[in-house]
Amino acid sequence: MVVEGRSLAGLRGAPTYTDGPMDATNDFEPVAVDLRDYVTFDLDGAAGRRVFATDVVAVDVVCLEPRQALDARTFATGDAIYTVLGGLAWVVVDEAEVTLQALQSVMVPAGVPHGLRNDSPDPLILQVVVSPPEDAPVLQAGPVVDPRDDEAARRPAFVDRLRRTLGG
Repeated sequence: MVVEGRSLAGLRGAPTYTDGPMDATNDFEPVAVDLRDYVTFDLDGAAGRRVFATDVVAVDVVCLEPRQALDARTFATGDAIYTVLGGLAWVVVDEAEVTLQALQSVMVPAGVPHGLRNDSPDPLILQVVVSPPEDAPVLQAGPVVDPRDDEAARRPAFVDRLRRTLGG
């Protein structure tokens, strides 16, 4: 398994991830990942972070501000699963459309053109799983830098929106 970005070696029992596949003969101990560490928004468009990647699957967290969209795309070989973690998503496939609420998912098979938008007044947080990952967009890997280190991220509006979206 590959987790690009931050090494988890300092955590008790955590494996060290490298730039190559994890050797199946190595001892493996699961490590919990807090997806909230991967949440980031960008006023210029959808923002995403790679959480996990192997040769068979990619897992991302993608965030959209109100009125933002993921442009139409077709994954030639990869099936995509979109799960709403917070907010509302509108997934459009050809002439059909489905609205997803928090903790609802939709699977889009390989070869099917689709897009996604956030028409709600609240931010949208998605988990996106693509398998196999060859078609997955390239995203920056690893958690977002602690927002307390960024003075601009301390704005009350950002914190309030994040709490409302994540339910806390």
